[in-house]
Amino acid sequence: MGEAALLIYVATIMVIGVKAKATTLEKFILGDRMGTRAMVATIVSTFYGASAILGGVSLTYQMGLGVIWFMVPFYLGSAAVVFWLGKIAGSKRYTLPDFLGDFYGKEFAIASSILLATLCLIPEEIIAGGKILSTFTSLPVEVAMGIMALVLVVPVAIGGMKADVMTDIVQFVLMLFTLGIMVPSIVSRRPTLTTPIPEGYFNPFSGISVQEIAVFFTLLFCLPITSAPLYQRFFASESEACSRKAVLYSIAIWMAIDAVVILCGLAAVQMFPDLKDPDMSLIALGTALPAVARGVFFVGLLAAIMSTVNSFLQSGASSLAYDVVRHFRPATSDGQLLAPSRLLASSRLLALSRLFVVVLGLLSLILALRFQMIVPALLFTLSMWTAGMLVPTMAALVGRRLRKDTALYSLLGGTLSSLAWKIWQPLDVDALFVGLGCSLLVAVAAEVLHTRS
Repeated sequence: MGEAALLIYVATIMVIGVKAKATTLEKFILGDRMGTRAMVATIVSTFYGASAILGGVSLTYQMGLGVIWFMVPFYLGSAAVVFWLGKIAGSKRYTLPDFLGDFYGKEFAIASSILLATLCLIPEEIIAGGKILSTFTSLPVEVAMGIMALVLVVPVAIGGMKADVMTDIVQFVLMLFTLGIMVPSIVSRRPTLTTPIPEGYFNPFSGISVQEIAVFFTLLFCLPITSAPLYQRFFASESEACSRKAVLYSIAIWMAIDAVVILCGLAAVQMFPDLKDPDMSLIALGTALPAVARGVFFVGLLAAIMSTVNSFLQSGASSLAYDVVRHFRPATSDGQLLAPSRLLASSRLLALSRLFVVVLGLLSLILALRFQMIVPALLFTLSMWTAGMLVPTMAALVGRRLRKDTALYSLLGGTLSSLAWKIWQPLDVDALFVGLGCSLLVAVAAEVLHTRS
């Protein structure tokens, strides 16, 4: 049943990718203009994949309502973005590094695009996909991860943004349907469950330290503010009003999804209290479903994974081509991607975008085999990105424009200090806060020194 469902689903996604094949770099990056409905489907699907759904159920299984620190900050950060939509949606840019390059110049755009490639690595999605495949088929986890990497990369490399949005719409429906069938299943079983929920699970401050709360709150609040895939959707939207409504509707849908996620996590604690791998808690619930519902559940989880992977791989790969390689190709440097004299250069950049999708996918597979756990893999890539990008991005959004060299030094200081601290960890302080502190300190020091000189 699992193998048949997988083949049908993969074939469908491949067909969508081929039919939506991008023929220009512009189409690969932005696709077609999107209305509110398409925006809602692609925004919800982009951010609620394995890390949010499987990771959310896993955290609920481990700490109970402490998982709200993994959820609520993201709603607040998404709502905050609404106030800056006029500046973002009206910029007529292609990527987030392209947008920030208007403020800080070419060098910053190149550096931020290279850093973006680390955020757009998707090891947590490959980890989740491998665990799902190995549960519903006879494949070993490592082999299943390799197959997932291949399946995730091919449609994105072919179709670009248009394929991403089209598959997001399909996956949005499948994801909601999958979570929907879990609710009656859990409710019907609840009267027969005899294992009590552990003490403290309904206390959001139990089972989680103050520093862990601070890390979750900072990372998840800042994620939408610095999210390259979200900015690309704003750049492709029909209007600022369309983007605003899409974000607000998405927040409401995320809240409903998270309610089901918490319900699933608490049910898993009662039904499977001795799981060695908390990431398997939602998957374990799915295996207890009737045969037909189990097949739907399997495909729905794969849809949740692919929706996030599509968006992040496409965003990272297209940015590497557009914001890095393009700056070394004068024929495409003025943004007129489709002018006749630039068609050849544009086609080369399109080919490179597809190649970068493959490269990012392979690097993600290597990280997946290294971490083996969903949430730690997510926090690793997200911490470096936030530490480097938050200060320059916030300065641009609030109108406190930094000097070009200050912004670049701030990005490098935050990223490198966060990475170095993560490797050596001399004190029990999270690398995120070290990186953010260094980024801010570098920015302030550079501005003060310039003023005095």
